[in-house]
Order: sequence, then structure tokens, then C-alpha cells
Amino acid sequence: MVELSKSVKDKVSLAKRINVEWSTWASLAFVAALMEGGVIGVIIKNGFENQVDGWLLNLSVAIATGAPYFSNLLSFYWVKLSRGRSKALLVSNLALLFCCCTLLLTLVSFTKLGLLIFLSIMVAARILWSGILTVRSNIWRANYPRHIRGKVTAKLATLSALIMSVAGISVGWILDWNFDYFRWVFVGFSLVSLIGAYRYRSLAVRHQKKEIIRERSVHKKRSWMATFLILKNNRPFGKYMLAMFILGSGNLMFMAPLIVFLNEHTSMEQLQQILITTAIPLALIPIAVRWWARLLDGNHIFHFRSIHSWGFVSAIAVFFLAQITAIMELFFLGAVFYGIAISGAVLGWNLGHNDFVNNNSKSSEPENPMDYMAVHVTLTGLRGLATPIVGIIFYQWLESIHFGNGRYALLLPLTIASIGATLFVIFNKQYQRQVDSRL
Repeated sequence: MVELSKSVKDKVSLAKRINVEWSTWASLAFVAALMEGGVIGVIIKNGFENQVDGWLLNLSVAIATGAPYFSNLLSFYWVKLSRGRSKALLVSNLALLFCCCTLLLTLVSFTKLGLLIFLSIMVAARILWSGILTVRSNIWRANYPRHIRGKVTAKLATLSALIMSVAGISVGWILDWNFDYFRWVFVGFSLVSLIGAYRYRSLAVRHQKKEIIRERSVHKKRSWMATFLILKNNRPFGKYMLAMFILGSGNLMFMAPLIVFLNEHTSMEQLQQILITTAIPLALIPIAVRWWARLLDGNHIFHFRSIHSWGFVSAIAVFFLAQITAIMELFFLGAVFYGIAISGAVLGWNLGHNDFVNNNSKSSEPENPMDYMAVHVTLTGLRGLATPIVGIIFYQWLESIHFGNGRYALLLPLTIASIGATLFVIFNKQYQRQVDSRL
């Protein structure tokens, strides 16, 4: 009876935690949609048109699409800040500030100075969001056992994706109807998200008090370089990060040139552009994420990525084909492929590093999964800082040779992503051979 009572209490506690997660991430999905590169890029491209030089405007689009990623360069700061603190309270406070940044964007005017301010606020918001994602991974690891973690994450991703898709479509429709009205959408969505951001502080995190005491009792400071030694000491994780860096570089490189190409070389309305770059991909997440979750829950992340990576390669290939053939329907097909790919990326991003924790044969200390996540998101930040800009420079260079040559710009990210996907196949085979040799 005692064991049965404990089992019932655990299920009730799990249900309460998931309920808080659902309400929080559902409400935050509204402002998260506004900060998506496809949405914010369209606003920048159209709102600041004729206010700055065309090259500078396209560079701003590249910064907007890369901001969600290069903001992760501060992940080590969030790991340090979270030590000895309530993780749920910290996430809640960061989310509140994130919503406030979205509100501030509504006050910016479409001028040269306004573009600088707009980009600064947007980058600040994305830095706060990187802190949310970094700390949240630790909460999810504590609250949800390995065998259900993928399913829980998939359900949360499904709910958020549906809301973000609808929110993105709403913004696109508003922009085509009356561009200036987007400010009211930003205000409304931000107020809704503030409610969920505040509620997250009520989330119960398993063993939190014990973990806080442990973190405060550890006086040894871990340097930035010491954390990065994980890549050397844990060779499988180092290989994982290498393949991720190459694959991710291709993924982050193609969006900015695609947004600019749709705006400059097609007659698509703003709603159609947002549908292709944001709304359709997000809407596909609920359809595909459960399959990806089953694949992840039953296999190592190397096996998962060796299959999943080709989804991104296929998406970029279809977008490239659409640009060189001028068949508009292919852009929407590419959006479908991209949606299927990012539905798996949501899971791999939040959970993949956990398969390497406590697998470090050269470490005598208990390993912190947040250190692994910090390495992951910091490397993502490095490629997010460089690759979107490289992509747009490559696009501009092709256009300078001959107007319209920008349609070939996606060939570069397609090649890079293909190399990354191939590496995952190779590393997965190596990992499987090691596993078989231990049997």
C-alpha cells in the first residue's frame, strides 16, 4: 500500500509539473513566434526599406536570423549564474525580461538609428532566450526520466509549434493588411506571454533543494577552458559536436539568403514569405515530432542524427531547386521538408547531449549536464555569429557579378550540410562497432 501510494503521488506530481510546463510554453510561444528569423527578417526587410543601403539591410536580416544562435555565446554565463539558485525562478525572470524586450520593439521608429536600436533590442531578447533554454535543459533532466523525456519534450514542442505557426500567420496577414499594425500584435502577444512567464516560478523541480545545497557547497570555480576540456576528454561528445557544427553551419547559413531572395526576386506577399520561412515549418512539428521522439527514446543520439540530418539536407536542396527553376510551389515543398527536419531538431537540441553525460572516462568528478549543454550552445553561438553573415555575403557577391545570380547562393550551405550529415553516418557506425565490441 505504501509503494502504491508513493506511485500515485509521483504520477500526480508529474502531472502538475507538466501542466505548468504546458501553460508556460504555450503562452511564451506567442512572443517566441515574433522573434523567429522568418518573421523578424520580413519586418526588417520591409520596414526599413529605403532607410538604409540595400547591402546593410540584407546584412541586418542575416543578423536577425543568426541572433537566436549567436546569442548562445553567453551560455557559460547562464550556467554560472544558475549555480546555487532556483532554476525555475531564474527561467521565469528571464522570460519576463524577454517579453519586455518584445514590448520595447514596438516603440522603435523606422529610421537609420531605429534599425540599430531594433537590432540591439532583438539581440538582447535572444540572449535572454538563450539563458532560458540553457537552464531549462537542466530542469527537464531533473523532472523527467530518460524513457519519457523525449515524449514530454515532443508534446511541449507540439503545443508551442502550433501556437507559433498560428501567431506567425497572424503577423503575416496583419503586415499585408496594414504594416504599422504589427506593433499592436507585438503588444498583445507580449502581455499574454507575461502571464505564462510569471507562472513558471511555481514549477516544482525534483530534488531542487538538495541540488542547490550541493552547488553552493562546491567552491571550486570551473573556468571556460576547463569546461571545454569535455570535448577532449569525452571523445564521442567531441565527434558529436564536430558533426553538429558542420551540419548546423549549413542550416544557419541558408535562411537569410532565402528571405532576401523571396523579397527581391519573387512577387510573394509578406504572408506567403512568412508561411514559407516560419509558419509551415512550425505547423509540421506536431505531425513529425512524435515519430522523431520514438526514434530518439529508443536509440543513441548518433543513430538519431544519422537519419535526422538528411532532413535538413533535403530541405535546403528543395529550396535551392526552387530558386534555380523559379517554380514557386517548390518553396512550399521545401518548407514542408524543413518543418519535418526542425521537428526532430527540437528534440536533439534539448536532449542529445544527455547521452554523453557520465560517459567521460577521463573524469573522476560527477559531471554536470549543463556543462555539456553550455558547450553545445556556445558552439552553436559561434556558427550563428558567422554563418548567416557568410551566407548573405556570398549572396551579395553573386548578385554583384550579375543580377539574379543570388539564386545559386544556397549551393554553399547545401554542400556544408551534406558534409555534416555524412559525418553523422560515419560516427554512428563507429559508435555501433564500439557497442558491439563490448557485448
